[in-house]
Amino acid sequence: MALLHPHPVAKGGNNMLQRKHYLIDKKYQLRTTFSIIGIVIIITALILGAITVSVVKNNSRLNGNNTKIDNINKIEDSIFVVLSSLTGPVQDQALKKAIRESMEKHEKNMETLEHIIATNQNIITYEKLLLIAIIIIVVVETMLLYIILIRKTHRVSGPIAVMSNYMKDIIEGRKPRLRPLRNNDELQDFYELFKHMVHTIHERENKGS
Repeated sequence: MALLHPHPVAKGGNNMLQRKHYLIDKKYQLRTTFSIIGIVIIITALILGAITVSVVKNNSRLNGNNTKIDNINKIEDSIFVVLSSLTGPVQDQALKKAIRESMEKHEKNMETLEHIIATNQNIITYEKLLLIAIIIIVVVETMLLYIILIRKTHRVSGPIAVMSNYMKDIIEGRKPRLRPLRNNDELQDFYELFKHMVHTIHERENKGS
């Protein structure tokens, strides 16, 4: 990537400097980038921590409820196994009918409870996957934020590096070859003012000579 537009910039009169790297001013760019990323990570970590605590508590409760339901299933099932064994010797037809109806209701209740257990287990799995997905998104977001911020700060540090090289040329007695900044660079107005200053200095020097 060229330091100025697609044109190279003269440095020291002869050497050519091109913007080949996004990290031109590492101290400024990295400090700014990591400062912003640090704030984002802290806020995200607090939110993610709250979500994690909520997920862990909810999953613990669901697991506890599933265990209780499973115990109830086993107890009721054992009760109805005993009742079913009594239908043979029991002579009272009304009692037999009542036992059979109770067993049918019991089987339906067992199916309902098993469905509740399966649903709770699905919720637990879903919340775990959701938490993992959020963590992955945060990691990817941090990486993208780093790239974006480096590019953004590059648009500031690039023009500063350009003007710094021109200033070195002036200090060393050379006339810098001023070229336009790229369209997406920042500090455009300041750079125009800088170019005007350079032209004014040279005009004064020419009048003085």
